[in-house]
Amino acid sequence: MKLHCFILLFLATACVPSTSVCADPPSQEKQTTAKNKAKISGGDWTNLNGKWEACEFGGDGEIEIKPNSIKMQYGDPITGVRWAGDVLRDNYELELEGRRVDGFDFFCAVTFPVGEKGQASLVLGGWGGGTMGISSIDDHDASDNETTQYRDFKNDQWYKARIRVEESRIAVWIDDVLEIQQPRKGHRFDIRGEMDPCLPLGLANFQCESEIKNLRFRPLAKNELGQKLKSKKVAEKAPAVDEETVKKEAVAK
Repeated sequence: MKLHCFILLFLATACVPSTSVCADPPSQEKQTTAKNKAKISGGDWTNLNGKWEACEFGGDGEIEIKPNSIKMQYGDPITGVRWAGDVLRDNYELELEGRRVDGFDFFCAVTFPVGEKGQASLVLGGWGGGTMGISSIDDHDASDNETTQYRDFKNDQWYKARIRVEESRIAVWIDDVLEIQQPRKGHRFDIRGEMDPCLPLGLANFQCESEIKNLRFRPLAKNELGQKLKSKKVAEKAPAVDEETVKKEAVAK
């Protein structure tokens, strides 16, 4: 009798389905989607691929758009592209690498949103090839405001640019060196009228051949906002002193 009851109990237990075995595992697609959402909300970088389109400046040069790079030929005078996807308007960073292949003027003007109603352009190599700055601040161009700088942008050399737009400021790094910190409070940000085809986010060059690659953006995490930004600039070392030369100069005197 006891043996008979044990056999019945064993059979009943064996027939009960196990939820841990029978439950369907989450699909690979759902897992990937969850990971992508976590990355975006966590402030990680997202590549800007697949939604670039040619602007219509009139006189545009040829444009070659690849998954990770954009080539823009000589225009008369401007060639450009705009991003047709979603954009961030505040508290974000935008990064790219660019080079002038041939020519003499700006190889990259990055037009980007500044808040809900503003916009600006970071100009690299304008006004004859050596001017860098933000256009426009209170109606003053990149050649005539507090962000104006002069730099020898060499042809066929890649330069990395990173733009940070916070509610309080705009910061720009060139080759990982903090070059610009422009407060936003009390200032008006807009672009020159000829750059309108690039809105809300776009790239353009002026009478030159250029190439842009590795375009990406990311939202800033809350704990990053308002932080003191650090420059990687290193103070130039004084030239080494040749003691023998110093002694000879002293004797000569």
